[in-house]
Amino acid sequence: MFDDKEYYLFKKRGIILIEGKDRFKFIQGIISNDIELLRKKPSIYSSLLTPQGKFQYDFFISNFKEKFYLECDISAQEELISKFMMFKLRLDVKVSINSDYNIILSKKKLNFSERNSSSIFSFYDPRFDNSFFSRTYADSNFLNEIKKKYVEINENRYQTLRLNNCIPDFSIDATKAKSLLLEMRFDELNGISWTKGCYMGQEITARMKHRNIVKKKIFKVLIDFRSNLKNEITLDNETVGKLTSHNKKDGIAFLDTKALSNINTKKFFSGDSKIIIQEPWWV
Repeated sequence: MFDDKEYYLFKKRGIILIEGKDRFKFIQGIISNDIELLRKKPSIYSSLLTPQGKFQYDFFISNFKEKFYLECDISAQEELISKFMMFKLRLDVKVSINSDYNIILSKKKLNFSERNSSSIFSFYDPRFDNSFFSRTYADSNFLNEIKKKYVEINENRYQTLRLNNCIPDFSIDATKAKSLLLEMRFDELNGISWTKGCYMGQEITARMKHRNIVKKKIFKVLIDFRSNLKNEITLDNETVGKLTSHNKKDGIAFLDTKALSNINTKKFFSGDSKIIIQEPWWV
């Protein structure tokens, strides 16, 4: 995705700090993944659902120095903290926004100087099993070191790489309080535990899996752009999907799974532009 000496600095993501001896117990019944995995691995990907099983927020949670670092869209921080505090009860936990760290994306784990090694945290993205890229939480001093050795890519370059590699950004590529995890392929992104037991919205998610009733899914699309694109994707003039994000060349879309039989013989369009549908590489 990146060249070896490139990095991307997230401007629209932030970190929530969860501290206290009850932090494992506190978070386990709320999120879609198994927090106990963090006793053996550095980071997990997960989500918070409505009681009806609809998507609200996605995030990474990392265990570092006996604290949880929850990375999410920065616009969701206050809302997430409010949601979490509803479950605090008498547990020994503290939830707060942490503004000390920058969030850096790179191809490989970044090398730390001895001066910084105790305060910087780096891990491979847990959505992908092949160490596709690394995330690093670092203070401003370390960021200054990185700027001397690496080249920062801009937002357009990052979005081009994201769409080309079908990396969902669910602040864009899902609809809050409407999308369902299996439609979003959240299981294939290592974001669901099927063994840990109950969590908010778990019943709907489990029922969809066991009954195999997923009516639409997220796909990568290649766009043969002509003169216009619309949100709707059509087949024989009937709407069969929705384009969520794109750059007129690569895109991400939700498609009706029934429309995808014999996919190579069918012609899909968005506006007057032809759409070619592909499975994400990470499936």
